[in-house]
Amino acid sequence: MESSLILGIDNSSDFLNIALSKGNALIEERQMKSEEPPSQALPGQVVDVLTSHGHKVADLSLIVVTLGPGSFTGIRVALAFAKGISAGKDIPMAGIPTLDALALPFSFMEGHYICPLVDAKKGEVFYALYQVSKGNMERLTDYKAIKPKDIMGVVKTPCLCFGTGALLCEEFLSPLENITIIKDGFTRVSMERLLKEGLKRTEEQQVQDLKPIYGRRSEAEIKFNVTVT
Repeated sequence: MESSLILGIDNSSDFLNIALSKGNALIEERQMKSEEPPSQALPGQVVDVLTSHGHKVADLSLIVVTLGPGSFTGIRVALAFAKGISAGKDIPMAGIPTLDALALPFSFMEGHYICPLVDAKKGEVFYALYQVSKGNMERLTDYKAIKPKDIMGVVKTPCLCFGTGALLCEEFLSPLENITIIKDGFTRVSMERLLKEGLKRTEEQQVQDLKPIYGRRSEAEIKFNVTVT
């Protein structure tokens, strides 16, 4: 798929991230925080990034979208939008869990545990723990939300911790040995890595099976005792 036009969307954080590539060659990456609701901002930005490079939606060969956990609304909007284009234009798509995407740049750290931490608001962080062994990155836990004080019982060493939730967990991680905390940087998904991972996973996934990953129940689910899928 060297000449394939690929669109990447990450709407799981406070920022909307969009990227466009030709195969593995990144054409453009945008990060923005719009005052418009995600359902309005996303379509306009996608059309704009495509037309600015002389393309239209029908030219796309693949759409890659993050699945969460993160912003409930952002995740649902991005996935619904991507599925709509995929179905309407018969374009393949791939979904990558947000924590997987955050961990990918550290897949070279042989023998280490990798723990991306995302600020989940409400005094919690989303996390998953990964291990790099023999050139492969394996996820060891589910995608979960926990209190920062509980992170000590989750990590294994040597471990690299980073992300928007790293500062929230710093006081609990700092006393531990062989823990490296990145306080600045690596707080958002590398869209270039997201697109490359999407290329790898597209043949393994069925569009209808792609679902949001929330990491915890929403306020509506708790309040009304329902399950949102």
